[in-house]
Amino acid sequence: MEPKLKKRLTWRLRVMLAERNITTATELKRRLESYGYEITSSQLTRIIRERPERISTDLLDHLLAILRCEVTDLLRLDPIDQDQGDDDGQPSYGVRKPEQPKKTRIRRVPDIEYEDGDDLTGPKISPFPIPPRK
Repeated sequence: MEPKLKKRLTWRLRVMLAERNITTATELKRRLESYGYEITSSQLTRIIRERPERISTDLLDHLLAILRCEVTDLLRLDPIDQDQGDDDGQPSYGVRKPEQPKKTRIRRVPDIEYEDGDDLTGPKISPFPIPPRK
């Protein structure tokens, strides 16, 4: 049996960006480029949205310089509840899935009782008469 994790690393880049009033990934990309670090927009967006599995120490150095913070500000060690985790037994690392409310099906019941011979297609409509050609 594998030992369970008691603490997890929480990736706080979004929090740090908000505290520094950096509102878009494009703005962060421009700042990284001004420091001489090249990164694609898709890679940067992925790093901002979720905790990266691996991160370059060079990128980490540049992020710390731009955000004027310490490593402990970006990565925080938080305790884990023992019952918290995914279905596969792995810890969820702080990502909570929102609970979806159960959808109840609504069956519409007609207000009128119909007989077997009733026409249920609606009222009969005749088209506008076409005027004769002259």
